[in-house]
Amino acid sequence: MKTIVAICGSLRPGSSNHNLLRAAAEAAPSDTLITWVDWKDISIFDDMSPASDQVLAIAAQINQADAVMIASPEYNWSIPGGLKNLLDWLSRVGYNPFENKPTLIMGTSPGKLGTARMQPHLRQVMGHFKAALIDEPEVAIGNSGSVFDSNGDLIDQAACQVVEQAMSKLVAAIN
Repeated sequence: MKTIVAICGSLRPGSSNHNLLRAAAEAAPSDTLITWVDWKDISIFDDMSPASDQVLAIAAQINQADAVMIASPEYNWSIPGGLKNLLDWLSRVGYNPFENKPTLIMGTSPGKLGTARMQPHLRQVMGHFKAALIDEPEVAIGNSGSVFDSNGDLIDQAACQVVEQAMSKLVAAIN
């Protein structure tokens, strides 16, 4: 059984990025377990304080997984503050939970460019962690209001194909 950790850059339940992660999970092989990171109660990063038990548990969850997938919106052309806060905390746990870990970065937003401006910033941060980034296909889906139906299911065929291709690459990187 392969384990992939899902991290959403949006805390809003039912957000388009939660739905994107769900679509990616559905595209994973049947011998894959997807576990979700719950980080909504993480405090603001403070480099003078030790990581909380919650942060340590998240680091262990990531460390024990075979791969990671991150889906995030783009806020002001960059990484949402909450997601960056989580990553800052994870850099302080005493080891690197992302090192050499196959990692897929994805995102969707209402604009035409999707998350094309946020993803290079997130790739830079994940490069610091020495994550084994999946470089292609790039999953930056625009027009999120029209690619998901009212149930949150990904219905755009081109978007479905790119998500399936990305998940195939992520799973192949595990092996």
